[in-house]
Amino acid sequence: MVFTKTSKALYLTALLASAGFMTGAQAQTQPAASAANAAQNAPAEAAAPAVNVDAAAADAALRKRLQAITTALDGKSKIASSNFSEKFLQNSPLDSVQKAMDSIRTSVGSCQTAGRMQTGTPVAASVLLNCTKGYVPLEFAIEPQSPYRIEGISLHPAFWK
Repeated sequence: MVFTKTSKALYLTALLASAGFMTGAQAQTQPAASAANAAQNAPAEAAAPAVNVDAAAADAALRKRLQAITTALDGKSKIASSNFSEKFLQNSPLDSVQKAMDSIRTSVGSCQTAGRMQTGTPVAASVLLNCTKGYVPLEFAIEPQSPYRIEGISLHPAFWK
């Protein structure tokens, strides 16, 4: 029984990785020191200009996007494309995102937010979802400026209850 649950979790992780969800979140949550090292090693034209982030507005946006994600994970509604940046949707079509969320709901049941951890950036969140059959770690990142749409999502394998 444990093997079946583990294999489903690994399958889900592979599905999410193949859909391209993890790249945007990893880029947004990169620590400042390694971002500085990457900037030194990258060509000058690849370096992005620093962006001032309104921390209060970003926090409100993170809460709003988290609500959209949990509502979609519960199956109460489909997640709207307006929650995602154009770049994200180019790499991960909305149908793929919805299928991944449906797969999560099928494997672990409905989910609610159990807690949110501090991250090193105001435009990313690490959340623990309390689902019917287990706990699912979720990380996501939003754009640094309004309208603060989701740029990346990473759903990790469930910890079974």
